[in-house]
Amino acid sequence: MMNQLNHPISDESLNIQPPIYTSKLRGMAVWFGRFITFTQMAFDFLSVQIAFWLSFWVYIGPLAKSSPQSAVEYFWVTIGAGVVYVILLDREKLYERQISLLNIKELKGTFYVGLYAAGVILSASFYIRTASFSRIMLTTALAIAPVTIYVQRLFFYHFHLKFHEKGWSVTNVLIFGAGSIGQHMAKRFFESPALGYRPVAFLDDDKSKFGEYLKWRGRGPKSGLPVLGDETFLQKARSLGVDLVIIAVPSASFERNQKLVDLCLSLGLSYAIVPNAYEKFIQNVEWLEVGGIPLLRKRDRKVSFYYIALKRLFDFVVGLFLLLLLSPMYLIFSILIKLDSKGPIIFKQKRVGLRGKIFSFYKFRSMHGESHQYGLTPKTSTDPRITKVGRWLRRTSLDELPQLYNVLRGDMSLVGPRPEMPFIVEGYSPLERLRLEAKPGITGVWQISADRGAPIHSNLEYDLFYLENRSLLLDIAILIKTMISVLRGIGAI
Repeated sequence: MMNQLNHPISDESLNIQPPIYTSKLRGMAVWFGRFITFTQMAFDFLSVQIAFWLSFWVYIGPLAKSSPQSAVEYFWVTIGAGVVYVILLDREKLYERQISLLNIKELKGTFYVGLYAAGVILSASFYIRTASFSRIMLTTALAIAPVTIYVQRLFFYHFHLKFHEKGWSVTNVLIFGAGSIGQHMAKRFFESPALGYRPVAFLDDDKSKFGEYLKWRGRGPKSGLPVLGDETFLQKARSLGVDLVIIAVPSASFERNQKLVDLCLSLGLSYAIVPNAYEKFIQNVEWLEVGGIPLLRKRDRKVSFYYIALKRLFDFVVGLFLLLLLSPMYLIFSILIKLDSKGPIIFKQKRVGLRGKIFSFYKFRSMHGESHQYGLTPKTSTDPRITKVGRWLRRTSLDELPQLYNVLRGDMSLVGPRPEMPFIVEGYSPLERLRLEAKPGITGVWQISADRGAPIHSNLEYDLFYLENRSLLLDIAILIKTMISVLRGIGAI
C-alpha cells in the first residue's frame, strides 16, 4: 500500500455523488439489499431447474432412454428439488451478508449443500412409491446442480460488484485508523460487496497524514481514499451519509477507543472496533461466551489423520497424473531454456517446509545462470536477471512445474502455504511461524489473490485462513482457481 496526492481535501473532493446519501435513497439501498437477496434465491432456484432439465435431456436424447416420468410429472420433481436447494442454501447461511477470502467459504458451502440435497432427494425418491425414478437421470442432475449454482453465483458476484461500486445496497463507512489495519479493512470491504459496506474515507490521529490519498493493490477507488482529519470530522459524518464508523487502531488504549465509541454514540453513528488482539493473533483466536461475558481464547487447530492420509493420496495420484501428462512440456521447456541462456535447466534452492524441515526445492530456471541463488525475488517482469524464456515461464507460472517432483517425494503438497528460504524464516515472528504447521504447496490462497505480487509473508492472513479452513474440497477449489489464473496469465510476473 502507498500514499499519494498530499493536498487539502474538501467535502466536494471525495468523488461521491451526493444524492446517494439522502435519507430517502439510503432507505432505497436497504430495499435494494433485500431485492438482491430475493434475486439470488430466484437464480439459485433457476440453476437447479437447468441442472435437472439438462439431465432429463441427456437421458432421453444422447442416451436414447425412456424416462419413467412424463415431462409434466418431471416438472414437479424439479420444482420440489429447487425448493429443497434454496432451503438448504438458506440454512447454510449463503444468503447472509458475510465475507471470506476470495469467496472460498461460499464455494465450500455450495458443494456441501449439494451433498445434503442429494441425501434429502434420494431419500424422498426411495419413500415415494407412487412414482419411479431413473437412478442415472437423478444422479446426473444431483451432480450437475452444485456446478450450475456455483457458476451462476460467480456471475452474480461480479454483477453485485458493479452495483456496489455505484453505491446501491451499501452502508457508507468511515474508517478511523489510516494504518495498515485500516487500509486492510477498506480493501476487504471493496472486495466483498455482499457485506454491503463501502468505505468513503479515513480518519486518523496522525496530522501528518491529513490530506493524503491512500491506495492499495486490488479493488478500490483509482484515486484512493482520503484521510480527512481526526475525530472532530465525525461531526460531519451524517452530512456525508456515513452510518458506520470502523475503529481500526488495535494498538490504541482502551480509554482512547472508549472515547471514540462515546463520540459515535452521541452523534447517532453505529460503530465497530477491531480488537486490540488482532495484530498479534489475527485468526488464531475464537470467541467464547461464559455467562454472558465474551472471552477470547486460542483456537485449537485439529487436523484429523484421515484428512492427512486422504490429502497425501490425492497429492500423489494427481501429482503423478500431471507429471506424466505434462512430460512432453518438460522436454520442450528444457530445450528452450538451454537455447536461450547458459546455465542449468533446473533451478535448485533450499526451502523450509513442514515443521521447519529443510528440503531441496525445484523450478525451471527463469533467470540468467550467474544470478545469485538466494538473491531478492524479481518484483517486475523487466528485471534484467530474467531471461526471455524465463519471462514467459514466470508470467504463466509454468516455471513451478518441477515442484510436482517435490509433491511426489512428500516435501510439498499441491496446495498449501508457499515455502520460503531459510534466512527469511529465521526472522519469522511466532505468528508467522504458524505457516510451518502445514506442508508447503505449489499453489495456495495467496497465489490466486490480487496480492500475488507482494512478499509471501506480508499477507499472512491468506495462509492462516487456509490453516483454519483446510479440507480436500478447499484444495480442489484452489486448484481450479489456479488453473483459471494460469490460463488468464494473472498474478505472476
